[in-house]
Amino acid sequence: RIAAIPIRLHWSWVGIFVVMVASLRPVYAEYACGGPGVCGGDLALAALMAALIGASVLLHELGHALMAIRLTVPVQSITLFAFGGVAEVDAEAPGPGAEFAIAVAGPAVSMLIALAGGMLWWVGDRAEAEVVGALAAHLAMANAILAVFNLLPGYPMDGGRVLRATLWYLADDMLPATRVAAQVGQICGALIGVGGAALGLLARAPMLALWAGVIGYFLHRTASGSFRQVLLQTALRHVRVADLMQRRFHTVAPGLTLDLFVARYVLGHSETGFAVADEQQGGDAAPTLLGMITLRNLRRHTPAEWATGLVGDAMTPLDQLRSVGPQATAIDALYILNAGPDEVIPVTDGPHLVGLLHRRDVAVYVQVQMARHK
Repeated sequence: RIAAIPIRLHWSWVGIFVVMVASLRPVYAEYACGGPGVCGGDLALAALMAALIGASVLLHELGHALMAIRLTVPVQSITLFAFGGVAEVDAEAPGPGAEFAIAVAGPAVSMLIALAGGMLWWVGDRAEAEVVGALAAHLAMANAILAVFNLLPGYPMDGGRVLRATLWYLADDMLPATRVAAQVGQICGALIGVGGAALGLLARAPMLALWAGVIGYFLHRTASGSFRQVLLQTALRHVRVADLMQRRFHTVAPGLTLDLFVARYVLGHSETGFAVADEQQGGDAAPTLLGMITLRNLRRHTPAEWATGLVGDAMTPLDQLRSVGPQATAIDALYILNAGPDEVIPVTDGPHLVGLLHRRDVAVYVQVQMARHK
């Protein structure tokens, strides 16, 4: 954690670290070994530079994250992976000015690191410290490339977010601005993928062609996915759980045996999760929630145990459940649904069960809203 922000390392970053070390080792062999051979020192320098590049990416993302927190946009975490890093936020920027500031904060950090590296290279060169100068020069180049590449106008890269902020300011509407920025991002992805691969093949550099194709595909796909994510958040921003939840539902008594539960509630029905409550029918008063039983709970018991096993013993108890209130936003409820394996969560008002929210309820609403914006 840095500044209370969780820092995560995706397994793919380890792979790119190994690739960077292998690629950089010949560069430092002349400094450490006096020739192209492997002597250990070259590997250490290559690993150091790869780690410095990783730290630079982390500082780049911290620039975004700290600016977002300063502008009251909550940051969930920072994740480093093979293609760089991402600062995951829980909400959109409150306005185009905040979006612009958050977007440029990362490249600004990278350019400051590049400037510091350039100054260190100049000092090392004057002091005839070749290794220090080489490391500093390479760090400066890496960060300058990182800043310039991220400023390409391809959403969701930083330049694409700057473009979206500008269009958002001019049109005073975030959704059309995001759509245009995402379309530009798809074009950038296609140009990088096809153009870079073609140049790599012409230069007889198959690895460059491969990387260009992968990065272009990744950018094209991410641009499309990011626009869908914004559409999702826009569709659910002002929707309450009470608007989408199922108010008519069946509850299961905790003393019911599992075989009767399967016969009465599971077979012939499409539901995958049921609330366990002290009143099976509910009556006029809302029943008190005791837990939830799903097909996942049922699979933990063999059919031979169903005749004697009770719902109350097989259920997930209340203290282990994640529930949501009827006035919570639908986007918050969707985050809870996505964080767990089940398709349904209980909606509670204090200890009382007032509804059930299924993932499909949210999905149907979102599909209808997205169809309106196509």
